[in-house]
Amino acid sequence: MTGLRLRRAGVQIEVRVSTRADGDFHLEVDPADLHTRRQAFVALPWSQPDEVHGAHVRRVERAGEHDRAVADGLVTDVDDAVLGIWVGDCAPVALVGAAGAIGAVHAGWRGIEGGVLGRGVEALRAIDDGPVEAVLGPCIHPCCYAFGDVDLERLAAAFGSDVVGATSDGRRALDVPAAVRSALAVVGVDVVTSIGGCTGCEADRWWSHRARGERSRQVMAVWRRAA
Repeated sequence: MTGLRLRRAGVQIEVRVSTRADGDFHLEVDPADLHTRRQAFVALPWSQPDEVHGAHVRRVERAGEHDRAVADGLVTDVDDAVLGIWVGDCAPVALVGAAGAIGAVHAGWRGIEGGVLGRGVEALRAIDDGPVEAVLGPCIHPCCYAFGDVDLERLAAAFGSDVVGATSDGRRALDVPAAVRSALAVVGVDVVTSIGGCTGCEADRWWSHRARGERSRQVMAVWRRAA
């Protein structure tokens, strides 16, 4: 696992990302196995949504609420409530409010285009009206993400030319981290740090659907405690 710890307004915030060594966090694994894996990773109640590459964001008002509910983002100001975003190549993004509220968003290209990051920030600001910062987890990078011209041009028109990259063998590619940063900048949020690198390149650490056709998934877990 890898992660970081932040403090905001008397609240300790933890952001942790699993690796292959922590096992598969896909929602379709055996529920008992997933529960055991979750508790070994963070021994608290989890809310891990059924992600559909959409833009729906839910507020968690008690620990464990909305577990397996359809959503691509969660926010909370409740202590000891784990927000779990599971990914293979899409970007997991943690949101941190100035007063200690937190969010977690699943940001693939469809979700980014559909506004999921802005929706996540809007939901967080509804419970924490100060500045918001973001932490980007491991996701596929342009070196490993050849992308179709039609969709790429549309994303470039929406988020700027920086989202256009190149694969390691010279094909046109989508730069997912650049798209995340651009979409967040529109709503006044900076990515303050990144945890992990490219899921395609780092086969010893991360699962990747695009690069290796793997079905397993890593998870970003975000939670808060009173300091």
